[in-house]
Amino acid sequence: MTTPLTDVRCLVIGAGRGIGTAVAARIVADGGRCHATRRPAATAATAAPAEPDCTWSAGDVREAADIDRMVSEAVDRLGGLDALVYCPGVAHVGPLADTPAAAWTEAFEVNVRGFGLAVRAALPVWREQGHGCAVALSSQAARRGQSLIAAYTATKAAIDGMVRALAVELAPVVRVNAVAPGIVMTDMIAEDFARQARLDGVGIDEVAERTRSRIPLRDFQNAGAVAAGVAFLIGRDGRHITGEVLAVDGGMSA
Repeated sequence: MTTPLTDVRCLVIGAGRGIGTAVAARIVADGGRCHATRRPAATAATAAPAEPDCTWSAGDVREAADIDRMVSEAVDRLGGLDALVYCPGVAHVGPLADTPAAAWTEAFEVNVRGFGLAVRAALPVWREQGHGCAVALSSQAARRGQSLIAAYTATKAAIDGMVRALAVELAPVVRVNAVAPGIVMTDMIAEDFARQARLDGVGIDEVAERTRSRIPLRDFQNAGAVAAGVAFLIGRDGRHITGEVLAVDGGMSA
């Protein structure tokens, strides 16, 4: 039986937890072949593959050599590469006055620079094949102002800009898009809620409820919904879409 991603060869960078794990699982469920990456195994939270039907690599997206290697390993193990999905993300939560310079550097290295380097590493393969596509994770934060996450917001706005620029530069061979989740209850968001609660002197439940109240559909999104958006963009039904940022945010950016 033909499924939406039958035989589509995908690399998912940052699949060790959260949305990345859901993306890898969706690709496999939809018939794709997946090579996934996570942070080095020394990190306990990412020590074991979450999606066993993928082949796996470990590496640090802050290191250009690691990105080149992970892309090369994906090509070797999959026999080519049709799609790249970039999921890593870090967010420093706190007032601008308390945000150290190192937090800005890390945010841009992980959230923005890594995506550009990954696309660059895959580009020779895509040009030789005559096709390829890349999807980055953006955020609703890129479209609406929020306090305490200035560095994170800046990186996601940068991703949106890079997607539009690369979509024009790399067409017609390569399509480049992004998916912008709203509030997805991953480990990272739970940690952010906890930090916001400490900063505001309130409980985590209060932070969660006031955040939920700002969502027009009045509910948080789930990682599976975001993964479905990614699968659409990398699949056959998305073949005419490039330069777009698909919002999966319950209307937060409306």
